[in-house]
Amino acid sequence: MKSHEIHFITSNQGKIKSLSSALKLHHLDVTILNKNLDIMEPQFDSVHEVSRFKALTAFKIIKAPVLVEDGGLSVPALNGFPGVYTKYVLKTLGADGILRLMQGNNNRSATFISVTTFVNEEGKVFQFERDSEKFEISQNKIDVQSPFAWSELWKIIYLKEYGRNLCELSEQEVFEYYGRLGAKGSIQKFVKWYANEYRK
Repeated sequence: MKSHEIHFITSNQGKIKSLSSALKLHHLDVTILNKNLDIMEPQFDSVHEVSRFKALTAFKIIKAPVLVEDGGLSVPALNGFPGVYTKYVLKTLGADGILRLMQGNNNRSATFISVTTFVNEEGKVFQFERDSEKFEISQNKIDVQSPFAWSELWKIIYLKEYGRNLCELSEQEVFEYYGRLGAKGSIQKFVKWYANEYRK
């Protein structure tokens, strides 16, 4: 049977809630050990490479099963930017800066790339990619702090079906929205796979 502990390398409480909820959904008694390691952000071209590098670096430090989730906003009107640089762009320009970059663009479609990387106790790497849904970049930032938000991006992600930004959704609507995505998220895909491994 696999380890009952996973070191989740993140300081993002939204990601921790997402993992915890997915584990409960599969009735898994797994302890999440939250670690916030100061790992250098590598300058790779893909989210897959960034996530893999960070997970392997963390594994070398902790020497136990680790989980890393990395993502990036991809905007076709900006040629896929900010992509792997999303975290840096949010830290420097913020959501307001992304809106400024989008000024004059009629095509406001966007997707979110997410890759979860798990390194098991043997050092083997497993990666899971989100089936990204399409949404739009809103015209204006809505300064509402959702308790479920994992990023400031929630304030500029517009969901046409709800007619509101993601940060404005109620708790029920958030669960409804992500429930429709089902196991399409990278963390959810990992947990579904882990449930099978866990029970062996």
